[in-house]
Amino acid sequence: MNHEEEILGEAIDIRQAAKLIGCSLWQVRQKLLPRGLPHVRFSRNGKITFYRCQVVNWILEQQKKGAARL
Repeated sequence: MNHEEEILGEAIDIRQAAKLIGCSLWQVRQKLLPRGLPHVRFSRNGKITFYRCQVVNWILEQQKKGAARL
């Protein structure tokens, strides 16, 4: 495992991210992306990629802020 993989975690798709968070695809797209859920889109209409560690860290930050209602 290289340094980037240690920091970012594995690359996951939107379905895996929704499952990890415990919500629907709709909630990820319509509510969480606008609230700052970290992701990468490699082209304007391209697939959205998430990195497991970034998603987990974002959730933990939201919980600290008291915004645990995803």
